[in-house]
Amino acid sequence: MGHAPALIARRLEFLSSLPSVGQVVEVRLGPIPAYVVTDPAVAHQLLVPGDRDYDRGRLMTKASAWFGDSLLTSYGTAHQQQRRSLRSAFTNEQVASHVDHVRDSTTALVESWTADEVLAVDEQMKDLALTNTAQSLFSTDLTAANLESLRLHMPALFKSVLFRTILPSGLERMPTVGNFRFKKAMRSLDGVVGTIISARRARGEDAHGDLLGSLLAAQDDHGHGLSGRQVRDHVMTMLVAGSESTAAVLSWALYEIFRNPDIARRVREELATVLAGRAPAAADVSSLTYLNNVVSETLRRYPVPFIMRRTLKPVRLGEVELPAGAEIVYSPHLLHHDPRWFPQPRRFDPDRWSPTGHGAATKGCYLPFGAGAHVCIGKKMALVGLTTTLAVICSHWRLEPVAGQRIREVATGTVHPNRMPMIPRRPAADAREQTG
Repeated sequence: MGHAPALIARRLEFLSSLPSVGQVVEVRLGPIPAYVVTDPAVAHQLLVPGDRDYDRGRLMTKASAWFGDSLLTSYGTAHQQQRRSLRSAFTNEQVASHVDHVRDSTTALVESWTADEVLAVDEQMKDLALTNTAQSLFSTDLTAANLESLRLHMPALFKSVLFRTILPSGLERMPTVGNFRFKKAMRSLDGVVGTIISARRARGEDAHGDLLGSLLAAQDDHGHGLSGRQVRDHVMTMLVAGSESTAAVLSWALYEIFRNPDIARRVREELATVLAGRAPAAADVSSLTYLNNVVSETLRRYPVPFIMRRTLKPVRLGEVELPAGAEIVYSPHLLHHDPRWFPQPRRFDPDRWSPTGHGAATKGCYLPFGAGAHVCIGKKMALVGLTTTLAVICSHWRLEPVAGQRIREVATGTVHPNRMPMIPRRPAADAREQTG
């Protein structure tokens, strides 16, 4: 089993212990050696120029069985061609449309909350993030039944991917409850996605103002459209990437904002100044400087645990010679919590990202969206969506953490809270308390 038990049981602590060993540290994923990069300069060497020396590694090789040949799993020329084909799905117009979806659905959600009743914020954010992602993908094709199926089966899919990467090959074929749930989730999600894509193609409506329309209208370098399988693979990837990670970041951001009175006060003051009581639009996001710093700090404090690469030929990485086929791990969580680059790394401090703060002074030490050829194509859309959601929630409510509830970090494909009970209070009441 190698270090797999440690990576499963205490993943974050294990990864954070490795910089004291060296720049590149050998661990074992079952019988397979893997090399963990612990230094920003070496991480930069790994990710830039990227595809020339490395493919996507064991994690994405296994994930390709579920996500197919998408931006998440491809590399080299195929990846470059896919990025060029998908540029039309992430234009400024699409970003603005996404902001509209996010603002409207978040407003509807917060207007359904009841003051002074305990709220499971983590579950609310999971539902909201999935709804926003699905609406941006499918627009009017998204029925209540389709959305409910996505809500039901997406967690099982996401939870299983990391375990299937760490554990030895073959275990995913055993007749366990977890494997049964995973296969059932895949069948259901494939059914929903396939039905929507087929219906859109049958109507002949490629340009539909949503991400699916952009995918159906996309063309490769030779002027050919994407195949049905390619569209499905990209849709599945966007659903997973755009929902689970977004939900975790939103939950942690709300937790950090409202357990720190000074941060909450500064967020409210900025919202009052910039928005003056109106709903946020895409043009407002860049003016919400402090709230954007909160988002940046949340992405630093609670990033994905690790990502993998594999050498295509013998390479020298840092001071280590690695053979072809070597599995390499880089960990945003490890880099983001190294006190050499981020003093007091467990302290939540949005001012790190102010003009006078330290921020990511060292190249390669801040990687919430990756870097190089595989930097997340939806980075801008994700950032404006996060800021817009937080702006709407913080304009409507003050969320009070429930006393005595210990919130733990749970590391799967993302770092999410084990639970997040909070109590909605009206902002006006908060203002009276401060003036009183």
